[in-house]
Amino acid sequence: DQRKDYGQTLLKPQDDFQHHVEHLLTARLERDLRSVEDCLGRLKALEEQGRIWGQDVTLQVKEQELVLRDVESKEELESFPLGSVQGCSAGLENTVLAVSVQDWNPPGTIVLLFQCERPG
Repeated sequence: DQRKDYGQTLLKPQDDFQHHVEHLLTARLERDLRSVEDCLGRLKALEEQGRIWGQDVTLQVKEQELVLRDVESKEELESFPLGSVQGCSAGLENTVLAVSVQDWNPPGTIVLLFQCERPG
């Protein structure tokens, strides 16, 4: 019974997921950006040119949506239905979180890049 209960808690939707991250870049996959790796390369190039200005945000799951909120004002900046999230991955030595989201208008994939605290 304990195992069954534990399994059920793992399957419950997580409505309390919330993390403080720094939003670095949002990129649409197209011509010269075909993958998350391409987006990470673009981020690195822009950082080397001093052209990245991060924004402190709270990344949270609320009411079946992935929501970005400004840390200071608590204003909702963007939200995406959880069903539109295509995947998450870590890059640049596990310090950057990449979230791929299906966009409908116009159709395509958006990649959101966030600076996360260095593990360890």
